[in-house]
Amino acid sequence: MTLPNDWDLHLKNTPLPVRGDVHRKLSNVLRRDEIDLTELVGWLRRDPAACGFVMGAAARAQRTRGRDAPHSLDHALSLLGITWMKQTLPKLPLLEEVLTDTAQRQGYLMALARSLHAARHAESWLVELRDTSYEIVVVATLLHNFIELALWRDAPELMREALVQVRDQKAPTLGHAVQAVLAEAGVKLKSLEHALNAFYYLPTQLFSDEAATPILARQHQTIVLLARRLSFFSELGWYHANIMATKKEISELLKRDCAATDQLIHQVAVKTAQEFAPIGLYSSAKLLIDAAEPPLIWPFPAEYGIGLPVIQRAQYKLSERITAQKTRSPSALIKALLAGLIDDLKLVRVMVLSQAADREGFLALNINKRPHAETYAPRVNVQSNPLLDRLMLGNKALAIDAKNRPTLNRLLDADGQKLIAVDCLLQTLSIHHKPFALVVVDIESTTELAALRAFFDYFRVFWVSN
Repeated sequence: MTLPNDWDLHLKNTPLPVRGDVHRKLSNVLRRDEIDLTELVGWLRRDPAACGFVMGAAARAQRTRGRDAPHSLDHALSLLGITWMKQTLPKLPLLEEVLTDTAQRQGYLMALARSLHAARHAESWLVELRDTSYEIVVVATLLHNFIELALWRDAPELMREALVQVRDQKAPTLGHAVQAVLAEAGVKLKSLEHALNAFYYLPTQLFSDEAATPILARQHQTIVLLARRLSFFSELGWYHANIMATKKEISELLKRDCAATDQLIHQVAVKTAQEFAPIGLYSSAKLLIDAAEPPLIWPFPAEYGIGLPVIQRAQYKLSERITAQKTRSPSALIKALLAGLIDDLKLVRVMVLSQAADREGFLALNINKRPHAETYAPRVNVQSNPLLDRLMLGNKALAIDAKNRPTLNRLLDADGQKLIAVDCLLQTLSIHHKPFALVVVDIESTTELAALRAFFDYFRVFWVSN
């Protein structure tokens, strides 16, 4: 599925779909002789598509008359009138009819749940700050990921690609990742936002309208940004570095200590989870129970459909291989390790050396796809390679690159220098503080090195407990 031509025009002509339960409630309210605007607003605030449609329609109507944009959903509805509501809102598309693919619909609902979650947090902070403009800022927060919702509807593979970039740490935030995937598809995010802001009254349009009071606008931008970060980062857990930094900023915004801020945030998260449970929306509050040390980052929820990162898949497969073994002998563990390195991580240039019986050297046991394997000595002596002797005092890892190779070569003889002639990681494996094996894995990037270190960290749990 690719983006439609003139995507901005397509978005203007085809409103985003509304959740079926919200659509039914809106329609029921509008069938009555006496319409309760407060109840209508309550349902509109439960769906960013319906909310954006109403706010955009009212803002456009006001703009044609040269008047100020609506400052709340109540105001927007009063400007549009009962006849418009009855004729227009029931015709909005239903989510369940538009997105018939289950995986695509789940992704859309995840993004929708995140917009609701962010709005609930923003509202609680605005109440704490006694900000009388809280209603319009809550609406802005609800619409903060409007373009993400549009991508889930029109090109879900691009949204998954953006999430994978964040997952694999190729983009610092989801916003940066979305901008990158749109650029690859020939769409400039800034131009798209400019085209849609006035039409749907998205957050940046709100900030433009507040330009006469820049201090207020800055604070509201900060609230929307922090709520956006909190709702996204909490899907990866509540105690990792990114979310702890975000909570600190929220504490400074509210001028409350960190403990009180945490309590408020957690209360809102739990309350939101209770709201989400009956309607089947995902809530990150389930991860509040985890307070692991060091801070733990969870995988993205399965509902996004992006799967696990390569390193986590490799770790799970390693665990499966080891637990399936009848005996956990050192040789069997190393066999499982090599399968993980070569088959799962695709780090195919591997060499394994074991300690000789006389403990005076290392014997080359296995050389997999390392170039010029025939040139390696069948035995590497310990006395003439003090670097290896020092490494073998425990289960240690040492990365070799162009910066440290000249220095380390002084601690190796000609045979030892061949082991580190290319960038690689040396991992020693000891049993009861006695050397057992040396594993050499060639690497080509810092990304490979990070994955390799994580894999060996995971493997050592099994190795030391053996």
